[in-house]
This record gives sequence, structure tokens and C-alpha cells, in this order.
Amino acid sequence: MGSRYLEIFCREAEEHLASLQSGLLVLERNPERSSLLHELLRNAHTLKGSARMVGLSDISAITHTMEEQLKGMERGERQVDADAIDLLLKGADAVALITSALLRGEVPELDVERFVAEYDRGELTRPAAADTREAAAEQQSETVRANVKTLDHLVNLIGEMIINKKRLEAKLLTLKEIAASLPTDQAQALTLFRRDLEEDVLYQDYLIQELHEKAMALRMLPLRSISDGFERLVRDLAQQLGKEVRLQIAGHGIEMDRVLLEGLKPMLIHLLTNAVCHGIEPPHERTAAGKPREGVVSLSARHEGRSVIVEVADDGKGMDPARIRAAALAKGVIDPREAEAMGDEEALYLTFRPGFSTAEIVTDISGRGVGMDVVKRNIERVKGNITLTSEKGSFSRVTLQLPLTLSVIEALLIRCGGEDFAVPLNYVQEILKVRPDEITVLGANEVIKVRGVTTPLYSLAAMLELPRQMKSSATLAVIVLKLADQRMACLVDAHLGSSEVVVKGLGKQFRSVRFLFGATIMGDGNPALILNVPDLFSAAANDGRRATRSGAELDEERRFKVLVVDDSITTRTMEQSILLTQGYDVVTAVSGEDALQKCADEEFDLIISDVEMPGINGFELTRNLRESERYREIPIIIVSSLSRDEDKRQALQSGAQAYIVKGAFDQGMLLETVQMLIG
Repeated sequence: MGSRYLEIFCREAEEHLASLQSGLLVLERNPERSSLLHELLRNAHTLKGSARMVGLSDISAITHTMEEQLKGMERGERQVDADAIDLLLKGADAVALITSALLRGEVPELDVERFVAEYDRGELTRPAAADTREAAAEQQSETVRANVKTLDHLVNLIGEMIINKKRLEAKLLTLKEIAASLPTDQAQALTLFRRDLEEDVLYQDYLIQELHEKAMALRMLPLRSISDGFERLVRDLAQQLGKEVRLQIAGHGIEMDRVLLEGLKPMLIHLLTNAVCHGIEPPHERTAAGKPREGVVSLSARHEGRSVIVEVADDGKGMDPARIRAAALAKGVIDPREAEAMGDEEALYLTFRPGFSTAEIVTDISGRGVGMDVVKRNIERVKGNITLTSEKGSFSRVTLQLPLTLSVIEALLIRCGGEDFAVPLNYVQEILKVRPDEITVLGANEVIKVRGVTTPLYSLAAMLELPRQMKSSATLAVIVLKLADQRMACLVDAHLGSSEVVVKGLGKQFRSVRFLFGATIMGDGNPALILNVPDLFSAAANDGRRATRSGAELDEERRFKVLVVDDSITTRTMEQSILLTQGYDVVTAVSGEDALQKCADEEFDLIISDVEMPGINGFELTRNLRESERYREIPIIIVSSLSRDEDKRQALQSGAQAYIVKGAFDQGMLLETVQMLIG
């Protein structure tokens, strides 16, 4: 969770806690004031929903228990007496304890599971947390907190040192050439000086490598830092679906750059949920198939060269290529001719195509099984790769290949159109020399055989709109690129070998530029652009039709206007930020009435609304909008902490297209739903 969202949440929590504490004291003196009771219930409910949005499960667990107690009071099932008020005040104290610790960057000293269990039994007799300030002070003396931006800046500076070291190495080569061109008697002193300088550069190289490793270690975190809640996720989901599922985790100590881990967590949640929902069969089906009643979902991580391999597998029913083809055909993802020509292995990857879905409505469960293209896009965003393996009736496995870090990568250096480029090595299958007579024409495309497989051939210079270099040599330089199940061959001017390169960002002004994701500095001081391989595959799939369009044109296409309606500032800010970063134009409303007014003044392409708000709630807002001509067909997403099936049915009946539970919320889920509904 970003520090920005934490600060916003804590400010909001402070307001709700103040309202709860003062309101509870008033309620104790005036137990008949039902309007005050309802206001306190809304405070607890909003606090629970906001905590779920930012992933603070401890706070959401405590406020959920408080909410249930207040609901019991509102229904007349619980007494509004001193003991009940005391219990609620202790709940508010516990939330305040956690938020205070989080703002100090400390781990809250509270056994939340025990606290909630005792709270539910009404047995809270001890303080919420023990006073352990001395132990904390002693521990702090051995550690220093560092700002993440400071660490990033440190890694960036070490990257500059690596680049400078490469320049020194290039100058050494020049010095060697100068010495070789001089008479022997004049070159001797220069040669000795060059050898001494070489030793100095080698030692500097060793020091820089050590420094880089230590600096990266500060940014590295183990897989367990994001996987701790996965076992509970799988258990709860299995119970909800009436299945018996056990999660096995191997390699939870494998470390990765925190930036990659942050992007990996929503993908793993998505894949684990898919495995439980769509992979593992109900117990009676497993027994009938001769399997144990309990299914196994496994998450494993391991190092492989300069990459980390993360796998999510299950021993369920596997993926049925025929069913996938039929679903893709029914949804219009592929046409009958394409379906007929498609092999079983290729059919598995249809699940990555935008629009592939078998669900009628997106919910907190089924929604995570919709649009695996979001996982694929997120993998591509961190310069990783993804492969699928499955056997019908036996197992499914999703393998993610990720770099250890995004700051320094292994790359193949190539020359194309007279310019130097770097291609991330994990996308490179092989490099070839091809004779012109080995190139054949298939339909409208040129192809070559790569290990017996017909592979489309493209001119990289043409794709990048660079001048093509005319070569008279007998062979042509080709690189074969891989992305998931796809392969493509690209003609280049020359292969320049592989190298470890420092990735430099291009800046926000170049964020929409296709085919590039960064740059690096070569030993001679000249820059080389780093190619974004997924963009090349996208351009090839569209026959290059979109490759020549400007970033501004593409950006204009996706500037859909979205209205976010929620009385919680934390939720509004999070949803607004998530959508803004993806290029959506976002307007916010603080209530149902405010939303209706904004809808009357402006036109929106999509509306995202909370349910429980003061005044008009989300269901009533949806019904109101459906009665107007302008908003009869506009997609509406309900995002709420209400998780009962009855609430989801009510959302459907009022006219919403999707329902996302805040407790299951992640930004990939929201974006996936938005993209599925409006693009």
C-alpha cells in the first residue's frame, strides 16, 4: 500500500473514530436515539470498507465485528447498555492503536485474531496491547528506516556508475589501439600505464558489483511478504464454494525487487482464485474421478539464471481446449475458420484474449476468472513472460518468468536502421543467420522455418519506421522473439552480443510512445533504446495498422469519462488514482444526490458507486439512472463491502453490470472490470 493512501486512510479513520467515540458516549446516555445508532453504524461500515480497500485486514476485521454489534442493537437483538458501549469503545481503541502504529512505520502490537474472538464473546477484560516500548527502542537501535525514494535514488546512482565504468572500458580499448600504432620503444611506457589502468578498472568493476548487490538487497523482499494472506484466501474461497482445497507454498524465501512484488500480488491472487473457482472440482466430482476429496493448489518460486520463475498449479479438472474454443467462438473472440485451424495447445492461450469470458456478471469470485488478459498485460508491464500447461482431467499450471529487478536487465544488443537497440533477453528465443532463399511467402506474410516451425518474419526497421539498410551479404541477421505461446522473427542489421544494461526511464512525456520502455547508455557514451517486445507482437497481430499512429491519438481514444461515487475519501481517492493512471477522465461525487446532479450536468461512459451512503444509496442511485434515457445503457459497477448474495442480486435487479466486494478488491480487478465494460 502506498504511503499516500495510508495517510489518507488514517486521516479518514481519525474522523470516524472521533465520531464513534463521542457518539457512543452520547448513545450510552440516550439509548433510544435510533438516528444516532444508525450514524454510528455508518461510521463503522465506512471504516471497514475503506480498510478493505487499502488492504488493512486487521482493521476491517475489528470494524466488521463492531458493525455486527451495532446492527444487533439497531434490530433490537442486543442491549444498548454500559457493557455494550464499553465493548465498542475498546474496538475503536484497537483501531486507533493500529493506525497509530502504521503511521509510525511500526508493527501494531495486537493479536487481532484473539482480540476479535474475545470481542465476539464479549470477554475483553485486558488492555488492547502490552507496553513494550523498551523492547521496541532496543530493536530500533539496530535498524534504520529508509525512504523508498532514497533507495531508488541510490540504485539509480549506482546505475550511473555502471555506465561510467563501461565508458572507461571503451577508453581502455582506444588506449590499446593507440599503443599498438606507436613504435615499440615509445609504446612500452604507455602499455605499462594501460595495464595498471586495466587493473584499476577491474577493481572498480568488482566494487561496483558489490555495491550494486548490496543496494539491490535493500530493495529486495521475499515472496512471503506478499503471500502471507494467500492461505486464508484459498481457505475462505473454498468454504464459500463448498470445496476442499489446500494451498502449498514453496520458495517463499525467494527474493525479488519490491516494485515487481507489488505488481505480482494482484496477479497471484487472480491466479489462485481461478485455480479454486475453475480448476479444483467439488469433492463428489473428485471422488467419482478417483481423486482425493481435497484438491491441492500450489504456489512455488525459484531462481533460474537472471530470472525468477513463479508457478501457480492445481490438480483439478484441467483446461478443456474444445470448451475454450467454443466459448471464444460464442463470444466472437475468434471466427469459425480460426477455430478450426487452432491446435489444442494454442487454444489454451485464448483465455488471454480480451473479451474471453464465461461469466454473466462480474462478482468478487467470478470476476477474478474473467479477463486473464489483465494478468498477461501486467506480466508484460514488468517485462516478464507467461506460459500455460494443462492436461484435461488432471492439472493446470501457469508459469510466470520475471526479471529479478527492473533497474538492471540482461539484454541482446542489436543494430537496426542504423540505430542501436536493446531487447530484454527473456523475450529472445534465439538469434539466426538466414539466407534469402530460406524466406518463403505464406498468404500475405513472409515466413521462415525455425526448428521446423513456420514462423512469421517481419522487418524490425519497417515496424519502427526506420530506414532499411541495404545489405549485399549472403545471410541476413534475424532474432526470434517469444511471448507466451507466440513467436515472431525480426530482420535486423546486426547482432551485437548480450550485455547487462542499466534501465533508464524515458519520463512521463514519452509514456505513450509505442515499442519503447526505456533507454540505456552504451560504453561509447551513446544511448540505446530498449524495445518493448509486447508492443511488437501487438503491432504484428494488427498487421502494423496501429504501429504508425501517434501516442496522442491512442491516448485520445481511451479518454473515457468515469464517475466515482463514494462517501469515503479513501475509497474515492484510491479509485480515482487507479483510473487516472490508466488514462481515464475521472469525476468524483460524495453522495447519491451529488452523483445525480453531476449526471444531469455531464455525460459519463461508466459509473462506479458505493452502496451505503447518506441519503440515496447505491441501489437507489442505479435505479434512478436507469429511468433516464441518457443513462439507460451506461455501465454501472457497484463497489461495496456488503458481500451477501442478496446484496449482489439487488445490485443486478437495480441495473448494475458488475459487483465488486471491497474485501476482495485489488486494482487489477477494478481495471479489468472497467476495461471489459467500456474498453
